[in-house]
Amino acid sequence: MPRLALVLLLSALSGCATAAWAGPLPESAAGRRAIRGSTVEVIHESEELRQMREFDEQSFPRPLPGVPAPPPPDESLGEPARGPVRSASLGNGGAVGPDALPSTLRSPDQQLVKPNETPSAIPWLDQIKLPDLPVRLDPRVVRYLEFYKNDRRGRAIMTSWLKKEGRWKPLFEDALRRARLPVGLVYISMIESGFDPLDRSHAGAVGLWQFMPEGGRIYGLREDYWIDERRNPEKATEAFVHYIADLKERFGGWPLTLAAFNAGYGAVLRAMQKYNTNDYWELCRHEDGLPWETTLYVPKAMAVAIVGENKKLFGYEDVAADPAYAFDRVTVPSSMSLAAMAKAAGVTVAELTALNPELRRNRTPPEAWEARVPRGAGARFAANFESHREMVKPFVVRFGERLDEIAAAHGTSAHELRTLNGIDDSSEVRPGLTLLVPDGRKPLTPPPCDTTIVAVPDKEEAVAGRKRIFYRTLPMDTPAEIAAFFKVKPTELAKWNNVDLDARLASNMVLQLWVANDFDTTKAALVDPSRVRVVTVGSAEFFDLVEGKRGRKRLSYTVKRGDDLKRIGKKFNLTVADLERINRFGAAHTELTVGQKLIVYVPMSASEKAKAACALKPGGLEPAMKDKESEPDDDDDERDEVTVPEAPTARSERPARAEAPARAEAPTRAEAATRSEAPTRAEAATHSEATAKRAAAEEPVHSDVRLPRPPPADGRP
Repeated sequence: MPRLALVLLLSALSGCATAAWAGPLPESAAGRRAIRGSTVEVIHESEELRQMREFDEQSFPRPLPGVPAPPPPDESLGEPARGPVRSASLGNGGAVGPDALPSTLRSPDQQLVKPNETPSAIPWLDQIKLPDLPVRLDPRVVRYLEFYKNDRRGRAIMTSWLKKEGRWKPLFEDALRRARLPVGLVYISMIESGFDPLDRSHAGAVGLWQFMPEGGRIYGLREDYWIDERRNPEKATEAFVHYIADLKERFGGWPLTLAAFNAGYGAVLRAMQKYNTNDYWELCRHEDGLPWETTLYVPKAMAVAIVGENKKLFGYEDVAADPAYAFDRVTVPSSMSLAAMAKAAGVTVAELTALNPELRRNRTPPEAWEARVPRGAGARFAANFESHREMVKPFVVRFGERLDEIAAAHGTSAHELRTLNGIDDSSEVRPGLTLLVPDGRKPLTPPPCDTTIVAVPDKEEAVAGRKRIFYRTLPMDTPAEIAAFFKVKPTELAKWNNVDLDARLASNMVLQLWVANDFDTTKAALVDPSRVRVVTVGSAEFFDLVEGKRGRKRLSYTVKRGDDLKRIGKKFNLTVADLERINRFGAAHTELTVGQKLIVYVPMSASEKAKAACALKPGGLEPAMKDKESEPDDDDDERDEVTVPEAPTARSERPARAEAPARAEAPTRAEAATRSEAPTRAEAATHSEATAKRAAAEEPVHSDVRLPRPPPADGRP
C-alpha cells in the first residue's frame, strides 16, 4: 500500500483530519490576560518562517507511530534497491557515516525522502561554490535547494531573507571571524529567526539567534522587566559565538554541533548513547533518535548556506540588500522614553525602536543606559538631552504594593503610572521591581470615608503573643507565598482566613495574619489598621456593610399569594436567574409558598451610597464581648429586622400590627393584586415620614421586607 494511502487510512480510522494545520486562531492578548490573571506571552513569528514550517510538514511528513516501514522496492520494475543513501560529500568534514551494516542490524527507515532527481542527475549542483561551513548533498539538502531555486514560495521566502541579510551580515561576519568560526554560520540566524531580532518562538526562544531564557542567562544576556538582551543584535551575536564554539568543542563535527544548537546538547548526547553512534545522519534514521525538527535543521542550514554563497546560480543576484546596521552610541543618564529621545536627536521613534530592539517598554531602564541613535544624530542628542529630560525617579516595589497606592503616594494616577512604565499587565509588577515614578510631586489626599471591610471567620478570635496585620492580595498571589513572606504556617493562614491552600487568590482580597511581635512591617505594603472594619463572614453586620459599600441593600421579601419568581424579580429589577442564584435554588426547586422568605438586592440612590460609605466606621480590631442580641420578633423569631424606607410593595395596603401580632391572614386575590402595585411618590413620602417618626419614638416596627438572621457558623444554609 502506498505510504500516502496508508496515512489517509489511519487518519480516517482514528477520526483525525488529514488537512494541513491551519495555524493559530486569532486571539486577544488583553482578553486572555483578563482570564488568566497573568501575562500572556505573544508569539512573534514572521510569515517566512511560518511558510517554511508548512513546507517542512508537507515535504517531510513526521513518522507515524506504529506505521511499518515501506516494503523493499521491486528491482524487476527498475526501482533502485533500498538501503543506505550514498550522498555526495562536499566540504571539509562532511564524511559519510558507516553504511555497510546488514539490513537486519539497522533500525527500520522512518522515511526515505528523495529529490525529484538524484544528485548526480542535477547539473547545476556541480556549479555551486562551497561555503566554508561543511555541507553534504543529502537528499533533504537537495530538496531544500530545489525549493529555493524553483518553487514560487521558496523564492519569495529566500528573497525576503536575503534582503534582510544586508542589515546584519557585516556584524555577524565580524564576530565570527574574530572567533575563527566559519562565516557560513551567518545563515543560522536566517533559519532561526528570519533575521528578525523581535522573533519569539512557541517555545519561548527569542531574538536573532533564538536563545532560550536559561541559555541567555548562561551566556550573560540580561532578561528582566525592562531589558531583553536576547534581542540585542550585538550582545546576542557575541553570546551565539561563544555558545556555538562551546558546542563545537564538545561534539567536534559541525552536523552534531548544529543539531545540539537546535535540540539542546543533552538531547543529542542521549541519542548518541542510545544508538552508540556519533554520526548525525545515522541518528536521523532511527526511531526516537533526534527530534523530527532537528533531522531537518542541519540539512536546512546547509542549504541556505549554499544559496547564500551562490546567489547568481540560484537567481538572486538582483536582490537589493537592506543598509547595514549603523548607529552612534549615546549615554542616557536617567530613564528616557523613546519619544523624548527622538525629539532630542531629531529622528523618528521608529528609527530608535529598530536600533534598540532590546528595550521592552519603549524607554531606557531606570539606570544610566547606553543607547543607539542613527548615524550622525549622537551629537545632536547630547546637546538637546537636558531640554528633554523627564522628571522621573526610580522606586522599588515592596511586597504587596499596588499600583494605585504607589501612584497616589507620588501624586499621580494609576493610568499615568502604567503609561510611564509600559505596564500592560498588573501581574508583572512584583516585589523588588524598580518602577519609575514622577519626581517632585506631592502625595494625593486619600478619599474620605474609605474604610476597608475585612471579613474573617470569627472577628473575636485572637492569637496570644502575636500582632494582627492586614494584607491586600495582588494578582497571582498564592497562600504559600504570603505565608512564607510573613513567616507563618500555611495552615495557620488558611485557618485565619478560610482559604484553600491549593488555589490562587483573587486580587483585592484582604487577609488577616497574626505575625510575630518583632516582625518588620516596613518590608511590606499593609492595609492601614486605622481604616479597617473587621466583621464576621455571613453575619448581619457583614451583609449590611458589604452590600452598603457596593451600593445595594440586602432585603428579605415575604412571598405573597400569587407571587412567582418572575413577578418578584420584576418588582426589584432582578431576573429569575438572579433570584435563583441569590437564594441558592437548585434544580429541584419547584414553587414558592406563601410566607416564604426570599433574599433580594435593591440598588441605593447616590445619596444613600454616600451616606452608607461615611456611616462605615473602622472597628472590630480588638476581640471584644459580642453585642447583646436583640430580642426575637414574636411572629417569626427572626433577629436584626429592619424597617425599609421604601419597598416595592404597597405599604398602604399592609394591615397595622400590634406589638406582638399573630401572623396575618393570607390576602385575597384582589388584595394581592393591589399589593403588587408600586406605591405612588406621595404614598412613599408619607410612609417614609411616618417611619422616621416611629423610629424616633423607639416603637417596634415590623415590615414585610426583612433581613434574615445570619447563617449558622458551620456553613449550613
